[in-house]
Amino acid sequence: MSQSISRRSFLKCAGSGAVSLAAALLTGVCAAAQQPCLAGEPALLDGKAAVELLGYAPAPELGGVLVYLSVENLSAASLPVDTSYLQLRTREQLYSMGTGVTAACNGQSVPCGSFAAPLYNENAADASVFTLNLAAGRGALLHCFCAVPEDWQTLELTWHPDFAAGRSAIFTVRRDADKADLGPVPTTPAEVGSVVDL
Repeated sequence: MSQSISRRSFLKCAGSGAVSLAAALLTGVCAAAQQPCLAGEPALLDGKAAVELLGYAPAPELGGVLVYLSVENLSAASLPVDTSYLQLRTREQLYSMGTGVTAACNGQSVPCGSFAAPLYNENAADASVFTLNLAAGRGALLHCFCAVPEDWQTLELTWHPDFAAGRSAIFTVRRDADKADLGPVPTTPAEVGSVVDL
């Protein structure tokens, strides 16, 4: 089954703010660093951010899939989320960007690169690589490119950001259930750098 999530819907959902995500977390959904979360199960990272798997999109031209994670800053301070702009020319560079995300498929580590796209026109990117510092109450979309085999069925994604004091959030991406549409998927590494703001 495929989920269809428009960018407008995502903005509306993410814009509902920290209150709704915090309330969902208090109802006993997935706990970070405990067990893998499925799509729709927010994870709390060090009490500072709510992270949720939105789904994935096939990215065959880039050698795998693009996994989407939403990040909502629940703290009163700015949080360093991830690289926020990429100037890429090769696939190898794509899978070496971002240091906070790792991926495994069928128990084997697979190449993974990531970057954060800010919402609300915050931290509009320039022609360099820098970290998205997410303001209190704001949201971001974390794009994670994973090189998976053609016959992959599940992918385990782990995010351990610098702000979370050694904690991590783990998500299980299911090929048959978590496909989502969040807009155009880059077809070349050079196009990735243009996806900087929803």
